[in-house]
Formats: sequence, C-alpha cells, structure tokens
Amino acid sequence: MARHSYKIPAPLNRSFLDHEISFSVGGWQVPPSPMKQILFLGGGVLVTLWAATTTFIKSAGPALIVLFVVWSLITVFYLGGLTRTRELRFMTVPALLAYLPRKARLVLTRRSADPSGFYSIVGVDDVTENGAISFSDGSLGQVYLVVGSASYLLFDEDRTSILDRVDSFWRKVPTSCEHVFITTKEPQRIYHQVANLERRNQALQVRDPDLLELQNEQYDILTGHVGGKFTSIHQYVLLKGKSADVLRQGHLVLQAEVEGSSLMIKEVTMLGRDESHQMLRILYQGTTESLLG
Repeated sequence: MARHSYKIPAPLNRSFLDHEISFSVGGWQVPPSPMKQILFLGGGVLVTLWAATTTFIKSAGPALIVLFVVWSLITVFYLGGLTRTRELRFMTVPALLAYLPRKARLVLTRRSADPSGFYSIVGVDDVTENGAISFSDGSLGQVYLVVGSASYLLFDEDRTSILDRVDSFWRKVPTSCEHVFITTKEPQRIYHQVANLERRNQALQVRDPDLLELQNEQYDILTGHVGGKFTSIHQYVLLKGKSADVLRQGHLVLQAEVEGSSLMIKEVTMLGRDESHQMLRILYQGTTESLLG
C-alpha cells in the first residue's frame, strides 16, 4: 500500500554551512540553527560593534550611537532569519532589488511592443505539427489532455488501489523526464457535436426552411452557449525532457500506464499544434470573449 506521508531526505548539495547546531544559553535550550545563520548573526554583531567603536560613528552623540546600534542589530537579526526553505532572508535581497524597477514588474503584451519580455516568461520557441514543443533552454515537451479517476465519492478500497497505482507509476518514471500538471477552466470542447451536426445537415434530403432554421438554432446554442459560456475543468500533463530520447521514454511510460490500467489515468489524448496553441492561449491570455470569438 502507498504511504500516507513521505519524508524528504536531505539534499545532496547540502554543504557544511547547512548543518544545524543546537546549544543552550543560560540554561535555555536554543532551537537548532544552521551554521550559516550562526556565522551571519555573529559576524553582523561584530561588524556593528566595530562600526560603533572605530569608525566616524564613535564621534557622534551617545543617542545617535545607541540608535545606530539598535537599528543595525534589528537589521542583522531580521536578515539573518530563515525562510520556509531554510535559507537566509539576506539571500532574497538581490531578488528584491531586481524587482524594484518598474520595467522588471511590467511586461507589455501588445502586438506593437517588444516581445522579448513576454518571451522570457514563456520560453517557447516553436510548436511542431505533431504538437512537440521546443523550449528556449533546449528541452523538448509534449502536452497531453488527461482524464483521471479520482473522486470524493470513492470507496476506501478504490482509493487504496488508485494510490498504489500512482505510487507504482512514479517509481517507473525516469528522473530525467519532468511532468508538469496544468489545470485550466475553459469552455467545453464541442468539436464532435459540431461535426455531428454538420453531418446531419449534409445528409438532409429535403432542404425544408424549418429544418434548416432548427439546425441553425442548434448550431448557435453549441457555439454561443455550450462552447462559449459553459466552462469546465480541463487537466493537461506536459512531458518535458532534455532530449528527444528522454521525452520518448517518458511517453512510453505514460502509454504503458494508460494501456495497463485506468486507475490513475482513465483517458489520455496527445495534443497537436492547434490544440497546444489553444491550451497556451488560455493559460497566458485567459478565456475572454475576443479569444472565444
């Protein structure tokens, strides 16, 4: 049976500065702190004392010296705090400085604007006829429309079977292939209904005006309401690999999972160029009336 919780092991790139040390001060047990935090706080306190006793600050009045020391210590202890990812807040300062300029927070998407800013966010170079996506970092990807089997109404036995199947699937996935799950809320797909309505229209032997008006009404309902205003949740999975061979391995694992069982993935459809473009438009542009028209 699949586990209900997983423990994340220590990363391989963990350095000496990431090791945590626990000690007590005055009989109080201090929570474990990484070496980098202890060195940063200690260095910040020493720099503050050095600046207050040997630089031009020592010639200021006692009130200004006390104010400088308090301000420096507050800054040191704040920047020496840890984020949720166990990194120093000081490491976020360069990203904050890069975010302050207005041009770093605004991307123009008009047709007459420079596309470099938007291209840096999307990173898609080309989409081939069969739907293969080429990214700016040299990797390749393929988008699939997937339908799962999960539901709040599952019995315990079915839920356990699905969890076991999902656990087994991820054990077979190559580590070099990345899976990106995308969930969108977009209009319902009416391709088959419109095609069936067109076949009925062509099969009419009597071109009665009332029948044609009825079919036109059905067509307007499909395109204007069902395929325009009624939205539903669609789920996609993007397979992304550094090479075509890695992408092919990920495709074979996904195909074998669909053919072997319907517990994890009930149905999967590989998207071509037009379907991939539509998914990307909805993802970056949204379901506006201009898009649906």
